[in-house]
Amino acid sequence: TPGTSAKILVAVKHEYKMYVYEFGKLKHTYEIALSQSPVGHKEKQGDNRLPEGEYRITEKSRGPFGGDYAAYFGPAWMRLSYPNNFDAQDAMNKKIISKKECASIVAANNASKQPSKSTALGGGIGIHGWNGDWPAFSRDLTWGCISMKNKDLDKFYETVEEQTHILILP
Repeated sequence: TPGTSAKILVAVKHEYKMYVYEFGKLKHTYEIALSQSPVGHKEKQGDNRLPEGEYRITEKSRGPFGGDYAAYFGPAWMRLSYPNNFDAQDAMNKKIISKKECASIVAANNASKQPSKSTALGGGIGIHGWNGDWPAFSRDLTWGCISMKNKDLDKFYETVEEQTHILILP
C-alpha cells in the first residue's frame, strides 16, 4: 500500500507532474512531459498514448544510447512493466491479443518480469529524458512514455530502484 511502501511514484497526467512518496510522505515533485496523445489509456501499439494504471520499473539503463532516436532518451531510461495484467485481459476481451499472449503477459507480471513488448499492445514504455529542453509550446512529446528534464532525470535515476511501483493517473 502507498502508505507503507518504501517508495512509490505517482504520475498525474493532467497535471504534468510526477510525485515521489516514501513511506506515504511526499518527498519530491517533478515536472514531466507526456505522450503525443496524452488523454486516455494506451490500448495498442502506435496509438502514441501513455498507459494509465499500476506498473513497475523493470529495467534501468544509462546512456549514451545508440540508434536513430537515441538523443531523445536523454541520459537514462527506465522501462515500465507495460502491459500489466489488466491491459492484457482487456486486450484479450477486445480480441486485440490472443489468449496465449494474455497468459504470457500475466505470467511475466506475476513473476515480476518484463512482459512481452511484441504483441499488438506494444511495449517499450518507460521514463526517459529528452533531446535538450522541451519545446516551449507543448509537453505532449513522446510516443507513449514519460519524459523528464535531463537534470531531474539524473537525480531521479539514482534514487529509484527496479521493481518500484508507479501509478499513472489520468
